[in-house]
Amino acid sequence: MTKLELLRGVVHWSLTAVIAIYIISGFGITEFRIVEAWTFGLITKNLSFIVHNILTVPFIVLLIRHISLALTLKSRAARK
Repeated sequence: MTKLELLRGVVHWSLTAVIAIYIISGFGITEFRIVEAWTFGLITKNLSFIVHNILTVPFIVLLIRHISLALTLKSRAARK
């Protein structure tokens, strides 16, 4: 496993985690009563809104990095 493939895996799993948290926090904004009940009051509507706003930049950065790594690996494979 090369460093590039390792980086691709880290970016992939980080993006997956950010997307999952992004979806949960979005659900916590729209359906806050359900999320508060599921989490025993740990995740409130305000906390969901804060987390959702904070994750915007990491989501965009990871998505761009994910796409660029995929294109880099694809172009390297095409050259071989």
